[in-house]
Amino acid sequence: MTMLDAPQATERYTVGTCTDSDEWNQFVEHNDGPAYNHWAWSDAVASYGHPRWHLVARDNETDEIAAALPIYHVESRLFGSKLLSPAFAERGGIVIDETAQAETAKRLILEQTKRMAAELDAEYVSLRGAQATDAADFSVKNRYVTFQVSTDQGSDAVWDDIRDSRQRQIRQADDNDALQFKVADSLADLETYYQLYLETMHRHGSPAHSFEFFRTLWDQLHEPGHLRLSLILHEGSPINGMIDLSLGSTVYQWGVVNEYEHRDLNGGSLLLWKSLERAAEDGFDTYEFGRTREGSGVYLFKKSFGGTKTWYDDVHYFPNGEVALPDPEAEKYERAKEIWKRLPLSVTRIVGPQVRKQLGI
Repeated sequence: MTMLDAPQATERYTVGTCTDSDEWNQFVEHNDGPAYNHWAWSDAVASYGHPRWHLVARDNETDEIAAALPIYHVESRLFGSKLLSPAFAERGGIVIDETAQAETAKRLILEQTKRMAAELDAEYVSLRGAQATDAADFSVKNRYVTFQVSTDQGSDAVWDDIRDSRQRQIRQADDNDALQFKVADSLADLETYYQLYLETMHRHGSPAHSFEFFRTLWDQLHEPGHLRLSLILHEGSPINGMIDLSLGSTVYQWGVVNEYEHRDLNGGSLLLWKSLERAAEDGFDTYEFGRTREGSGVYLFKKSFGGTKTWYDDVHYFPNGEVALPDPEAEKYERAKEIWKRLPLSVTRIVGPQVRKQLGI
């Protein structure tokens, strides 16, 4: 038994791994954990072959889970070795039961991640979008922001907080008979979305996820209602798409794609409004936009929908001294992006997932 598998015990809790997906998901949802901590996301990450652990602190008397952290080892010769929670998303970290001794349970799990980092020779541990911690040797970096819209007062209240100029664009799109809003209900719809996703990622010079990644999420989350894929069609052809993941009280925006040539039709504004409206009408408390850089064009677009600007607390541990964290917007990646844009889509569709799986972002 390696250090990775050996349980670590105290008088109150024992830290080990959970192998029961139902028990895990029930705990995460009951304690309002993020959608990216759902076992389905873990299975999607595992489709790339990354080792994963579902760390838990269990109560020694009741054997109930008191705290949980999914963590992944993403390693490559090009991009190094790191432990991530989550991989490929921005909101993860430790989920804690409200009745647990929070700081004790959290500390035990963080100590386990440090032991894992040593055994795996990881350059760093990154708990993305996690709650800040004062645990020794862990530091917080704020690099990305999001907007959180309160949806618990109904769709009318959400609408009133949207800027007038954005409201006009939404109405224009909604009144356009050439545009159709559609909620996906079939694998064919997912394939339609994925083609638009490939084109969007190619346009941005970014490697795309595999279709298997999306298929795994669809197969496990769509029917239970944790995944909603919506599309805007222009004369029958998709021009905008969005995936919303929901768990507990929150809907998380993920996977926004679009066709650049039809941006002036404001399909993206209509699509986002439909997601906000649905979150409010279905009883969710919060709609969380994806991560963005403060001051960017995407940031300004999201800001126009109201909501509260919130910084993601990314919690890091550097076992051998601080190293530079990956930054897709760094200057050194600009040339790679330009080269990627010039490659045929048929090539990037195949090569993209092989690159993306090594990044972990």
